[in-house]
Amino acid sequence: MSTLRARATAELQRRIDVLPRDVERFQAAAAENARGFGIHASQVLALKILMDELIQRQRGILDRLGADLSDADFADGFARLLVEIAGAHGVWSVFSQTLAQRELPALAPSLDAADLVAADCYQACMNRARNWGLIPREGMREPPLVCLEAHYGPVAVSRQNPLRVLRSSLRSYRDLRLPIPIVLLPADQTECAWLLSMLCHEVGHNVDQDLALSSELSRALLLDTDGKIPSERQEIWFGWTREILADAIGVLLGNAGFALALASFLLVVAPGSQQGELDRLDPHPHPMVRVPLLGALLRRLGVAPLADAADRLERDGRALRAPDWVAPFLDDLGAIAETFLSRKLDALGGRALAEIHPDVAADARRAEPLARFLATGALRPAPDRPSYFPYRLVPVAAQLAVDAAPPSADLGAVQRRAMEFFAAIPRPPMLAGAASLPPQRVSSYARLARSVDFTGDGR
Repeated sequence: MSTLRARATAELQRRIDVLPRDVERFQAAAAENARGFGIHASQVLALKILMDELIQRQRGILDRLGADLSDADFADGFARLLVEIAGAHGVWSVFSQTLAQRELPALAPSLDAADLVAADCYQACMNRARNWGLIPREGMREPPLVCLEAHYGPVAVSRQNPLRVLRSSLRSYRDLRLPIPIVLLPADQTECAWLLSMLCHEVGHNVDQDLALSSELSRALLLDTDGKIPSERQEIWFGWTREILADAIGVLLGNAGFALALASFLLVVAPGSQQGELDRLDPHPHPMVRVPLLGALLRRLGVAPLADAADRLERDGRALRAPDWVAPFLDDLGAIAETFLSRKLDALGGRALAEIHPDVAADARRAEPLARFLATGALRPAPDRPSYFPYRLVPVAAQLAVDAAPPSADLGAVQRRAMEFFAAIPRPPMLAGAASLPPQRVSSYARLARSVDFTGDGR
């Protein structure tokens, strides 16, 4: 081997060794539980398995460069290895930046709260699915990570979605699928604890991907409304299926707090000039349809406080002038809410979506006293009795407090009390409940890494 080749391979070895050190740094931080980072141990382990496979592939290419190759073959192998190194670093950067945000003292408390809310939402649904025998106990996946991004609203990125959703520059390896769900959260929303209730909707997309609900609900929607809703409107409702499903899961997990938080945004933007026409390409229902649909979903659950919130949403919606084309859609709301919450689904073992979280009434009762405390600072409920307070209900209660407050109310006080209450709830040792992964999951991450092709042109 020439001196030039020997130097090139030695340099490549050093370049390959950079990434493992960074991966090990996060794994060590999780093992040491530095600043509470141990809560992410199973997620970091899943990512390490993914990255170990990519690094092993690089080392295999480097070993082959040591053989007696022609100049052309050596050059081709050298170029391929550079692509592999750059690609692996690009993949890792997505996750390492997300994890590194938790090392910043100014962001850590808010991100901890968001992670705990997202994990609570995810596990409330997936534990039920596991108990129904829909997924094996050892097949439980890691809960979502929340990543702060510059965006006007939360966005869910499922493990089934390509990485290009996170970083548009990841074109050369956009076919890699996420091993862990990520929810992108606008950084400015960390100063509004009540807006974390929107995570109930975003995690609903992750649950949909894991349990394959929307495809079956799309078919059920057409069957249930055949003859009741004209085909032209049926087609539009069909296109909104995924977002309505996530709203339905959001209502189940976040009840009135989630619905009011979402409606407070929708009702502000609804009169805008961009909202006058029906956008058939938008996967979200139009605000003037979506707000009363939230009310219909709440009402369908049959819980008195939620019916009161539904009345409120419907009144607020009627106070705005809607485009003429909206009225026929409002006649469909009852049928749509019934299908999404009450239709028996094969994906749920013959159960309805409402059964995935049947404790809505209890959640509403538990959130009310916390909402009063967050509004007034008096009579704080116990964060750990009779059981640990559900993290997902803290932003729900905060939204109820904000919603009932006068315009001149000190929202900073609500934020401070909510974050203090988050901190008072005993933290779980890990978001996923265990620091190890079952062999089946280890194998799936390894297969995922082996399927990545960094050499494609990304088009």
